[in-house]
Amino acid sequence: MAFPVPEVEKEILLRSGTSSMVWTLFNDDTTNERGSGLDIVLKPPTGGIIRQSIKTAKLTTNEAEYEAMIASLELAKSLGAEIVEAKCDSLLVVNHANGTYEVREDRMQRYLDKIQIKIRRFREWTLVHIPREQNSEADALTNLGSSIEEDDLLPGAIIQLSKLVVGEGHAEISSTRIT
Repeated sequence: MAFPVPEVEKEILLRSGTSSMVWTLFNDDTTNERGSGLDIVLKPPTGGIIRQSIKTAKLTTNEAEYEAMIASLELAKSLGAEIVEAKCDSLLVVNHANGTYEVREDRMQRYLDKIQIKIRRFREWTLVHIPREQNSEADALTNLGSSIEEDDLLPGAIIQLSKLVVGEGHAEISSTRIT
């Protein structure tokens, strides 16, 4: 999955030498009758906030949590992050990734395998569970991606995820905008 980032923003982040500093990422998801939404909040060490909202086909809650984590990691890496502290309100994802819970479903194992591949690309990586109340910034975006009708999508307003990471091995994006 490639996350287009405005060149000016990318250049500022790369010039500031952020690759040796901690990037903090938060993600969240929501699922309703219109589909699922994945939301990413990435805080570079230089300050500022990068937000992404992704619309997907309807997913289970656990699938959406994994998709959001994988998308978050890909965005962080595409911006040059080397050290990532991920904060997630999904106890299942955190405990699977940290080896505390055993994975019992084949599909969840495939998601975990994808995360393990992604984290190897970082010099350092931590994943901690946070209560939903501490994930309020990503949580505020959750309804954006899931509630918008496909016909109402404005070009560049939201990312449209057309292939799931586990189903197809990668994802395609039809439009994006960093806010």
